[in-house]
Amino acid sequence: MFLTSLHLSLGLKPDLELVPAKIKDRLGKLSKSQGAKMDNLSNHKILNPKVNYQPTPLMELFAVCCVLGLIAIVVLYVWRVLNWLWFEPKKAERYLREQGLDGSPYRFVFGDLKEMVRMTIEAKSKPMSLSHDIAPRVSPFYHKAVTTYGKNCFTWMGPKPVVHVSEPTMIRDIFVNYHQFQKARGGIPLLKLLARGLVDAEGDQWVKHRKIINPAFHVEKLKHMVPALYVSCSEMIHKWEEMLYKKGSCEVDVWPHLQTYTSDVISRTAFGSSFEEGRKIFELQREQTKLVMIAAQSFYIPGLRFLPTKNNKKMNETDIEVKGLIRKIIDKRIIAMNAGETNTDDLLGMLLDSNYKEIKQHENNSSGLSIEEIIEECKLFYFAGQETTGNMLVWTMILLGQHADWQTRAREEVLRVFGDKIPDIDGLNRLRTINMIFNEVLRLYPAVIALRRMIHKDTKLGNLRLRAQTLIQVNMLFCHHDLDIWGGDAHEFNPERFSEGISKVTKGQTMYFPFGGGPRICIGQNFAMLEAKLALVMILQCFSFDLSPSYSHAPYTTFQIQKVNYQPTPMMELFAVCCVLGVTAIVVSFVWRVLNWLWFEPKKAERSLREQGLDGSPYRFVFGDLKEMVRMTIEAKSKPMSLSHDIAPRVSPFYHKAVTTYGKNCFTWMGPKPVVHISEPTMIRDILVNYRQFQKARGGTPLLKLLAGGLVDAEGDQWVKHRKIINPAFHVEKLKHMVHAFYVSCGEMIHKWEEMLSERGSCEVDVWPHLQTFTSDVISRTAFGSSFEEGRKIFELQKEQTKLVMIAAQSFYIPRLRFLPTKNNRRMKETDIEVKGLIRKIIDKRIMEMKAGETSSDDLLGILLDSNYKEIKRHENNSSGLSIEEIIEECKLFYLAGQETAGNMLVWTMILLGQHTDWQTRAREEVLSVFGDKIPDIDGLNRLRTINMIFNEVLRLYPPVTALRRMIHKDTNLGNLRLQAQTMIQLNMLFFHHDLDIWGGDAHEFNPERFSEGVSKVTKGQTVYVPFGGGPRICIRQNFAMLEVKMALVMILQCFSFELSPSYSHAPYTVITLQPQFGAHLILHKL
Repeated sequence: MFLTSLHLSLGLKPDLELVPAKIKDRLGKLSKSQGAKMDNLSNHKILNPKVNYQPTPLMELFAVCCVLGLIAIVVLYVWRVLNWLWFEPKKAERYLREQGLDGSPYRFVFGDLKEMVRMTIEAKSKPMSLSHDIAPRVSPFYHKAVTTYGKNCFTWMGPKPVVHVSEPTMIRDIFVNYHQFQKARGGIPLLKLLARGLVDAEGDQWVKHRKIINPAFHVEKLKHMVPALYVSCSEMIHKWEEMLYKKGSCEVDVWPHLQTYTSDVISRTAFGSSFEEGRKIFELQREQTKLVMIAAQSFYIPGLRFLPTKNNKKMNETDIEVKGLIRKIIDKRIIAMNAGETNTDDLLGMLLDSNYKEIKQHENNSSGLSIEEIIEECKLFYFAGQETTGNMLVWTMILLGQHADWQTRAREEVLRVFGDKIPDIDGLNRLRTINMIFNEVLRLYPAVIALRRMIHKDTKLGNLRLRAQTLIQVNMLFCHHDLDIWGGDAHEFNPERFSEGISKVTKGQTMYFPFGGGPRICIGQNFAMLEAKLALVMILQCFSFDLSPSYSHAPYTTFQIQKVNYQPTPMMELFAVCCVLGVTAIVVSFVWRVLNWLWFEPKKAERSLREQGLDGSPYRFVFGDLKEMVRMTIEAKSKPMSLSHDIAPRVSPFYHKAVTTYGKNCFTWMGPKPVVHISEPTMIRDILVNYRQFQKARGGTPLLKLLAGGLVDAEGDQWVKHRKIINPAFHVEKLKHMVHAFYVSCGEMIHKWEEMLSERGSCEVDVWPHLQTFTSDVISRTAFGSSFEEGRKIFELQKEQTKLVMIAAQSFYIPRLRFLPTKNNRRMKETDIEVKGLIRKIIDKRIMEMKAGETSSDDLLGILLDSNYKEIKRHENNSSGLSIEEIIEECKLFYLAGQETAGNMLVWTMILLGQHTDWQTRAREEVLSVFGDKIPDIDGLNRLRTINMIFNEVLRLYPPVTALRRMIHKDTNLGNLRLQAQTMIQLNMLFFHHDLDIWGGDAHEFNPERFSEGVSKVTKGQTVYVPFGGGPRICIRQNFAMLEVKMALVMILQCFSFELSPSYSHAPYTVITLQPQFGAHLILHKL
């Protein structure tokens, strides 16, 4: 076979000279123009009346106070900035040196940045000799640091310490414990325009992404991509053959050709039949990379990318166009998949197929990737796929061009395995010499020269104890060139060292990791190796090559250098200092107020409470007991409990510990606010009765108001008005008309259960979701009556809204963040508008009917409108009634309160009766004696003594709400306590429902018999049993809820017997109300 000689003129990512534009000096012309204007102004007299301004002593005092206040603000702020920029870094430096780690001394503000940039620019300014000891050029500062201070040392990225690790055991620990050592965040947000997806994910998100993407890079799947790789490489080789057609040899810069090849491969393998659209997408991605790099090279100012500059607009347009093109391909594929036409021969097809299977397996969309996430993964295909393989190939050709003996050995192996035939995957896997060459190339010239990780809590690494927010850098390039590991020829090209495999040469140590290591090892490594092997084989089949005399050896890194490619000047340092001093003037006063709020006021409140004989937890700065509370709650929720009714240690672990430690009346801290816990019956009665004095606590997340306002949110005269108008809707006589709606809704649930049991007569059922559906259905029917279907739609939307609000409420709350146009915020706003619109439509229809004399007062809305109309008519004043907006809020509240309370009561009742079958039998006997198999009626329901006892005991052991919280707005006496304004008071309902002193030694046991003589008898007339609250603000819906659950339980007992399933996990926890965390699995038997 005829082999042509290919000379290479090649520079890896060559530097471009930036020629500054010449700017003409217009200062002289400007001076003349300004002088003329001033002359014109001097010819005119400007007449203004004199202002007799006399500062007063009070104003002078105020001015002095302002100056002193400003100084105080400046001093405090400067102290904080100095602490960040000097004291904290120096403390970290001492801490590291005490552990025997050496490193560069910290320099104010910039750390080692200035030295790093200076040395990098100097190294890049000229080529190096044709040596493979490239670290002094590629990473000059870190090379100097490691040479000076040792393999394990530290440097400074601004005020942050960077610990460099080269110890093999430490490197292995970093790679393996990927949850602990996460990728460093921050940097320039513009880089996220290039690629996110798997490379940017952490924790559970990373696990999900990796699991779904893995199948796309399985070895079996890669076999189908060989034809695409062959076609792309053939096009490149054909171009080279055309260039060599006349002379037989010529000089070629192969780097751009190899970049085009790798881009072409990604286009074909990522999008298959949509190759042309793929090529267009990756051309746009290449353009985007250039734009982002230009922006990244300038001094980074947060928020600057949002300005409508030419570059910013182009980046934004390109990002939108890329996402639009990818979405179009994805939509087309999804339509084909839905039509049964599957295409799993390309990366996108395999990714969509894997994603679909994951969603189908878990029957939950959140288990898969969203369209946006798939788009980001497609962008990542280009970015990661092109860079890694292109770099590997170009360095391989340079090294084989320099070492002709290894090029000859490689070609001989290729010709022996393939001859002039098309390479196949089996043959590629047998190329031992080629493998050795690639291993050596990746050792000398790894695609990425360093990996950086961040720790988010104090962590032990080897014999080092590292503080949170420390950066850890694994210098891959240095590890790959370590003379102690690789021997005296570590800087030389010697593929023979890999003849017995990687483990042999590294002695089993983690010192060779060109694709990373541990669970986060590069997912595309097999793809990259297959692509590079095929290309090299085809090149060796067609060409021989050697280095051109014009080749300049100048390896350098794009991203590492470009991220910090600016030179801080003394003027910049001065500007930074001025900014610090300027902002100081604004902040100091605010900081003092914050300190007063976060420290001095809480400590004063703590002293006041302790002086009155109240014990409690000591105040901790800022968070109070919040961190401990969250930690204990997460720990308690992490596992089920034994089948015991002593649930306080799991449901409310922190408050249970506080009350046990400090007494029934004690105090804890909700951030900087004291929370006084009251369990004294007389005090509880006073709090519940004096509702104007002890009002509901305000604040928290305003998002919760999207769920329900109305009566529950009203205070003072507003509450009186709401309560008065709503009361008739929940009168006992009105509730009689709703029994039929209860029966119909419960009948539907029982019919579903009967269908599930039809074949075997018994089966395991998680009754919790069924009971939730039942209570929602009841509210839909009773709230809107004949408008039931619209009601169901409303409450489905409310259910969705609850989920959205809970997701938002669980994240760290930032005021006004809900107004940002995020996907979640937009959906919450749309849902709120839709719910209000549907309710308003029903209300408007009802009002028109009322005006026409057609009244409907059999449902809650009808009764509410009728009561409201009468109130307005009686006072002849619209302000005496509720507005349409207030009625809408009450309708939303029907759903939230109605569903939660009744559903929880029923599920715990079934769990307890499933455990205590003797009481289930007694209850069923009573039901059958009163109703038999007839439809229950309200008179019969009111005669069910045993059922009442059971519900009372269930509400005692498992109250829907475990605590009530109140706030006082002025200094107030409560019993023998004098409480300051803004003190929160908490009534731990769960605790005094389980109080051994009140309920006796069996307080934690299920014993409905204790209520055989009524609530007053067992509580001895004390206010210690308040499942629905107490006083004037007692739950207005309690009769409604009790009637609803009685009807449901009676109908269930008429049709089924049940017991707890062995798979039931006892795990009560609170969301808004007390719920079973893992459902309520019962075994139902048809009677």
